[in-house]
Amino acid sequence: MQLEAIEHLVNPAAQWPLRSFVSIGEVSLALSGTVCEDIDLGRQLEAFQSEVSDPDIDVNVEWADGLRLCQGNAVFDSGSVWTLFRDCADFIFDFVSPALSAHPYKRMRVSSDFRVATITLNREVLRDHQPVFALEYPADELLVTNYLANGLGVEVHGCGLVDFETGGHLFLGHSGAGKSTTAKLWQSLRDPEILSDDRIILRLQDDGLWMHGTPWHGEAAFAAPAKARINRIFIIEHAAEHGHGGENKITPLTRSCAVGELFARSFPPFHSAAGLERTVGFLEQILNRVPCYQFQFIPDASAVEKVIGFHD
Repeated sequence: MQLEAIEHLVNPAAQWPLRSFVSIGEVSLALSGTVCEDIDLGRQLEAFQSEVSDPDIDVNVEWADGLRLCQGNAVFDSGSVWTLFRDCADFIFDFVSPALSAHPYKRMRVSSDFRVATITLNREVLRDHQPVFALEYPADELLVTNYLANGLGVEVHGCGLVDFETGGHLFLGHSGAGKSTTAKLWQSLRDPEILSDDRIILRLQDDGLWMHGTPWHGEAAFAAPAKARINRIFIIEHAAEHGHGGENKITPLTRSCAVGELFARSFPPFHSAAGLERTVGFLEQILNRVPCYQFQFIPDASAVEKVIGFHD
């Protein structure tokens, strides 16, 4: 593979004097550069800033006068702004936006364990598009989710909230299933802390399953850097779509069905067979700790009452 930018992975702390830190789902990232603008996290990540002494992921920022598309077959095409290539043991993510240029505006080279990354920004493309945030979505999400795919956790498509009386509640759903609706409904009735209305990170600890807020929110724009322990998982669907327009219905899922439903609402590394296997294994570990239910709901106060009054 022929790459025109500087493409080496080193320990950023050794060469880049300026650093900023962020923690998402208890995965810590250090962003290093030579000028303050290079390590600007942007508004989306401000709430997730966190000082750490030994980050899980080291990321350094560099600039190139120009970048051209990687030559060779892509390992994975996201269908959006990024495409994945391999160069020996490293992963290469090229980010291209037709609104900016036909050439990559950013390239991210990452070690195979997703512990060290170099982000190269294209000066030719980005010169008239300031400010530039090197970790801007989806780069931050790609780093965190692929790091977690080492069997450490999983990102899921869900709404997570912490009720002041009943604790943590997690509602998983595809787009349009009612995650943001659920967040706004609980907010209006119970005023909980809402960790996210779209994407949640799940991690296991000795005392159970914990959910973590992320900066990657949905249409209701809830995003909080907090966490909460949860005792069950709900897969949500609008009741009207299943002929239950006037009834909230909670149905237990078998283990095999639950694994499939969780996987369908997760963000695994589709480019990696080993990563997919580890993600499924992690989901099975989750179901060793907590049960999973289908929740067909109607979007009013009765749905909240149903969950609060529910017992396994």
